[in-house]
Amino acid sequence: MKTVNALLTEGKARLKGRVDTPDSDARLLLAAVLCMDRTRLALAALDAVPEEAEAAYKKALERRLSGECVAYIVGYKEFWGLRLTVNHAALVPRPDTETLVESALTDMGAARSCLDLCTGSGAVAIALKHERPHLAVTASDLSKDALDVARANAEAHHMDIRWIESDLFERIEGCFDMIVSNPPYIPTSMIAELAPEVQHEPHIALDGGADGLAIIKHIIVEAKPHLNQGGILLMEADPRQMPAIAALLRDHGYRALRTYTDLSGRERVIGGIYSTSI
Repeated sequence: MKTVNALLTEGKARLKGRVDTPDSDARLLLAAVLCMDRTRLALAALDAVPEEAEAAYKKALERRLSGECVAYIVGYKEFWGLRLTVNHAALVPRPDTETLVESALTDMGAARSCLDLCTGSGAVAIALKHERPHLAVTASDLSKDALDVARANAEAHHMDIRWIESDLFERIEGCFDMIVSNPPYIPTSMIAELAPEVQHEPHIALDGGADGLAIIKHIIVEAKPHLNQGGILLMEADPRQMPAIAALLRDHGYRALRTYTDLSGRERVIGGIYSTSI
């Protein structure tokens, strides 16, 4: 039997030049196979690894070499300090999407209700509920399978969230103080050019139509009757789309527009207030 260190060395060598972060990926995959965190893995460097675990590790490496992301292979992703289950039913939560959570918390004020549209794994809804336990959070998605993942994540973190299977606002009733969304915003023609890891994710959660704004346009229009007076709409999008989205928001009566920057300093979230009295 080989030691943890020996398998790590082999794993790094196999991934080197094939993925962006070979050392980190090899370590995460082996830790997951051995049901250890990184600290325990380091302490177990000279321990022998059972043959079954070695075989499982090699299969995990093959999946990574095929372009599948580490999160899908290990079955979880950290978001907002919370471990969330992920699978191919929903997009893997990205660090940049934490900008949507941060902006919502900044703008929330005394808001009592929030809708997370296109919730996917439930990451944003769960993060908001985690930070504001008394906030009434509703989350929706077109995909039943994605909602199953979201529900499981909420249950794991003991979050009371209302889940609705809905094509945007089709089955949404009532009004909210805030609506947040990380909708599909990749232009259809660009999806084939995305990284191999992204190709394994559900395209329905990526495809924003010809210009990437098809879903966003619907949200901007259809959110209005679902926002309480002075309610806030916030959306994640591509930084290059911000001027076009700002124009759409203004054209449909949203005011006090604002953008928030992601970890790279790019405008990642945009939104505004809707009020019939403005």
